[in-house]
Order: sequence, then C-alpha cells, then structure tokens
Amino acid sequence: NVAGNNFDLHIVCNLHLFNQSRFDITQNGINYANTVAVDLISKTVRSAKIPDQSGSGHHVEYNIYGLVIKNFQLGTSSIKLSSGSDLKWTTANIVLEIDGNFHYKYRWHFIKISDHGRFTVQFSGMSFSVGINTGVDGNGRPTIKSAQCACNSGHVKFKFHGGRAWIYNTFAGKVSKAISNQFQKKMCGIVQNLIDNNAQKSLSTMKVQVKLGKVLTLDYRLMSAPKATPQYMEASLKGEILWTSDKTEAPFAPQSMAPITDSKKMVYITLSDYVFNTMFYQAHKHNMLVFNLTSKNIKDKKDILNTTCSGLCIGKFIPQIGKAFPNSSVELHMLSTKPPVTNITVGALGVRAEGNITLFARKSDISLHYLFTIYAKASIKVNLSMANEMIHGKLYDTKIQTKVTNSAIGTINDRALQFLVDSAIITTIEPMINGLGTKGFPIPSTNDLQFQQSGIKLLPNTILIETDLKYSPKSTVLKFVPMNERYLAIEI
Repeated sequence: NVAGNNFDLHIVCNLHLFNQSRFDITQNGINYANTVAVDLISKTVRSAKIPDQSGSGHHVEYNIYGLVIKNFQLGTSSIKLSSGSDLKWTTANIVLEIDGNFHYKYRWHFIKISDHGRFTVQFSGMSFSVGINTGVDGNGRPTIKSAQCACNSGHVKFKFHGGRAWIYNTFAGKVSKAISNQFQKKMCGIVQNLIDNNAQKSLSTMKVQVKLGKVLTLDYRLMSAPKATPQYMEASLKGEILWTSDKTEAPFAPQSMAPITDSKKMVYITLSDYVFNTMFYQAHKHNMLVFNLTSKNIKDKKDILNTTCSGLCIGKFIPQIGKAFPNSSVELHMLSTKPPVTNITVGALGVRAEGNITLFARKSDISLHYLFTIYAKASIKVNLSMANEMIHGKLYDTKIQTKVTNSAIGTINDRALQFLVDSAIITTIEPMINGLGTKGFPIPSTNDLQFQQSGIKLLPNTILIETDLKYSPKSTVLKFVPMNERYLAIEI
C-alpha cells in the first residue's frame, strides 16, 4: 500500500477495451505514469521505517536507533520503453537525509566511556533503476512484474552532534555503511513492492469478460503480452461480444484498423467496427432484435394506429383496414432478417439493417388478425460523442425503404407505407434508441483513472478515442459501468 493508495503502474496496460481493439499508451502517457509513481514513492519513502543497527570495532560497541527520514527528494526520474514487453524505470540525483540516535560504549584497558547523542546522515547523488516486465496470464489478464533492481547510495556524509569526535570517528564509517546498505535494500524493496504487489494485485482482480445485461458478454482479454514499439506501449485485445451461455464466435473476421498517426495524447484506444458487428450478430442470432410497436409505445400520437378516427390514423390512409376491422388497433411486429452491419468511414458511422414488419389488427375482443407484411431496409447515420469514460450515440438521417411482400387486404399504396414509416416507426423507434444512446456505451476503466480532454475520430473501420488521463485515487479494482439490460433491443 503506497500512502494509502495502490498506484499500479498498470497505467501502462490497464484500460482494456473491446475489439479487435488496441490500447496504445504514448511516451506522454508513460511520463504521466512516472509523475504519479514519483509522488507515491516519495510518500512511501518518507514514512518508511529503517531498523535499528548495532555493531562493534576498535574498542567501541554502538547502537543506532530511532532512525527517521527527514528529507527525501527524487531528482530526475523516467520510465522508458525498453524492448519486447519491457519498460525501465530509472532515477538519479536523489537527495536523502536521515536523523537518528546513537549510544556507544568505549573500553580500552582501564578507560571506559559511554555516551549517547544524535547524528545525521546525508546521501546525495543516489540513484536506482528497475526493469518492469509486462505480460499476460492464462486468463487473458495483464501482468506486471519487477525485474532486477539496483540502487546506488552515491555520496554519503555522516555527522555526529556533540563532542568526542575522535571516538565517534572510530565507528562512523561502519554506521554509515550499515545505514547505506540498509537503505539501498529498503529502496529496491519499496520500488519492487510497488510493482509486484500493488500493481499485480490490482491487475489480477480485473474482469476480462464483462456482462452486458443478462445475455451478452464482452470479451476483452489480451491476445498477447503488451509490446513496446518506438512510439507506444501497445496491447491487443480480443473485444468480441458473445452470447453468455454459448460462447460461439461470430463467423466472420475483423477488418484491419486504421493506424494511429498522432502521439500528442497519453493514450489512444482503437475500436474496430467488429465489436459492434459481433454484437448485432449475436442479437440477431438469438432473436433479440424483435419489437412489437403498439399504440402504447406511441406517446404523442396514440390514435395513429387506430382503424377508426376523426383525424389522421392508419384506418384512413389504408381504407381496407378501416373497413375490414373498424374500432380496432393495428400492431407492427418487427423482426430482423439478417444482422445489422456497422460501416465506419472517415468522419461517418452508419448502420444498415433489414427486416420484416408484419401488421396485425387487434379487435376489441383481443383477437389478432393478419393484414400484410413489409420488407424494410434501413440506412441510419450515427453521431458519436465522448463524455468521461462513456461513448454516446445519437441517430440521425434515418432512411427506410419499404416493399409489401404479402397482403391479406389487397394492394397497399406507397403513400400509406410512407405514412407508416414517418408517423409510427421513425418517430417512435428513433427516440427510443437515442434514449439508450444518451445513457452511453461504457468503456472499461478503473475508478482511479479518469479521461481528460477526450475526443473521438472516425477512420476506416475504426473508432479512435484519444485522451489524456487523470489519476484520482479511490480504488484500483477495474469496474465496468453496468449496462442497461435493454441495450440492444427494445424488447429482450
């Protein structure tokens, strides 16, 4: 535990997402990790306990106790990409000052002297370096482990407060060396504990499969160990959405994602359209994309689906319905015929969907009577925005082409079909989906890391999220904001 917080250095690999997804942390992001690490390790060192020391030599027995770190300043510090999946953390010009108490007994022949007092030991030019190995375990979780640590105490100055310098000098060298050796071990222990315990413990609690409602699971396991490139520390993630009780994967492969050409932000998160296409695939396969539109769903124009009315209603636009089923209500039973497809191009995100809409008349005796079936093909544009760790979406420019494929009431004219599309389907379904889009699609994140100055770019087959981070210690358990159970379909 570092000053009551668990900083995990897993800022290098922990914000894992959908897929075929990548999480890239730039040198700016690693520099921020270094800044946070410096702050936390400084707090830890200042509160560190150094054990008492004792020894003897040149007729002197001594004890030093009550050692307190009075000053600790970390000079220069940096975390750099090393090779493969490795990082290296190095520091230099550390200044350290320790105060303590001493007690000694001097015996030589008949001479016996004992005394006690205080001393100060000052280190300057101290440094340490430690390797950091990142990896992935058998469950697809990221791992982090310290490699070899080396600490150099630099120049040491030892000062006793009091007289009898000639006696103090007989054991000053040993005391200085003992404290120096002890602190070098302590320093490496603190650094390695920060990495091996705090960071790894937090990473081991991460969920690599996240429930989306009751029936879908987002799989964002790491496909391999994070790797260092000249520009980024990069993690590749699976990110497919699966049916929770049947983990059969979608029968299509992801397309390649657009490359990242910038490095100004701390992290870049690339999401392939594959994640959304697998979501639509599973939803269609398991009959989630089903919705029955009735007058209960229409807020402003509840009588629009009536067969008898004094104003505008479906019974007047399609007279056959009004004549055959007076004083009844029409229902539209919608069902996808193939999975919707997401298409992302530069600056635009669209969704194509196809399905059947079957119309029934429900009489006052609750009996249901078949009217006709429409084949509908929709083209929808989606506007994305980013707030905190959530992606929000809003539909616009919805276009629906319709064609009657079967009818029990004769020919249906085009004007009547357009009336259905404009007055019932678009005005009802679009706001309902936008309501879900307002709630947002969550991105996995820890409570401790907040997105700052985030932005979204749409590139071929790719959603690119670029963001800075802010470390706000609360908890290091990775959470995934619960998703509304009715996220994918209006009726599940």
